[in-house]
Amino acid sequence: MTDHTIRSESRELQTLYRPQAEQLGMELHRRSAGLVGRVDNDICRGRFQANPAGPHCLVIWHDITFLREVNFSEYSMTDYACLTMDESPASNASPYGVQPFTMQEGNMVSLVQQAGSVTYRIPAGSRSLTRSICILPEYLMELESQWPGQVKGLFDTFVQPWPSDIALAASTALSTLAPGRPDQTEFLIKAHIDLLLARLAQASSALAHGHESSRDQDLVQQVKTHIQTHLGGDLSLEQIARSLYVGRTRLCLAFRNQTGTSLARYIRERRMNRARHLLSSTEEDVAWIGRQVGYERPSSFSAAFTRETGVAPIVWRELSNRSN
Repeated sequence: MTDHTIRSESRELQTLYRPQAEQLGMELHRRSAGLVGRVDNDICRGRFQANPAGPHCLVIWHDITFLREVNFSEYSMTDYACLTMDESPASNASPYGVQPFTMQEGNMVSLVQQAGSVTYRIPAGSRSLTRSICILPEYLMELESQWPGQVKGLFDTFVQPWPSDIALAASTALSTLAPGRPDQTEFLIKAHIDLLLARLAQASSALAHGHESSRDQDLVQQVKTHIQTHLGGDLSLEQIARSLYVGRTRLCLAFRNQTGTSLARYIRERRMNRARHLLSSTEEDVAWIGRQVGYERPSSFSAAFTRETGVAPIVWRELSNRSN
């Protein structure tokens, strides 16, 4: 293979195409900002093109027909995210099963390729027609340094289904990155990929927020159940947090976000509702009712009840009995 590489690429990117080209006996030549190659031998025939988007991202396009069965090996020095538009004939066996992958909409596949070597069998007569975006972790690390906290977890989204609008944007981006186009400069390629990743980061953030909201809903339901079954016991914030194995700050924030009121206020309301019910439906004395809703001292219960309702417990009972 002719010893040409892309000037701006990293050594890690080189491993994504150079060993493969060598296996196929393909000659690579520099064209503009990228590399092109052709092969026509007893193994296969076809074309290849690689264009960089900086030192840590590469767009690869190839159309290869295998003339005989090949045990084909791929190698990478590090994990990398990959988005592929696979336009190969439907009858071809897909090699993606060697790594966890996600079928996005249409004929797109996204995955995180693990570092190391993988080998798979390609039958004679198979045609592989794909265009791929390969993204090293360093690419996202650079984005994170520019926009702290805004691309968190983006690498992992390549093994998850994407929203349909993001998948459509990805398909459009891959279709735009066509071989042989004169406008496929490194700057424009990177602009397309940055825009795609920005949209993916936005969707990922919304999805994470949705997951967080769902977890908060579950937590708040657990809190309400705990309160209802422990109205006569210790319902301090510290005790509830310990019982549910959650931090006090998260407990209070989740409850306010989900209900619009404070946890302390909710507890008082539940206790007073229960107290009103017991006052109107039983003949038990006020001290006993106070203990059922968490007040050991009758004076504390009477003061809390009066602040909540405007009248003392005994007065409220009398008024309730008159209205019945």
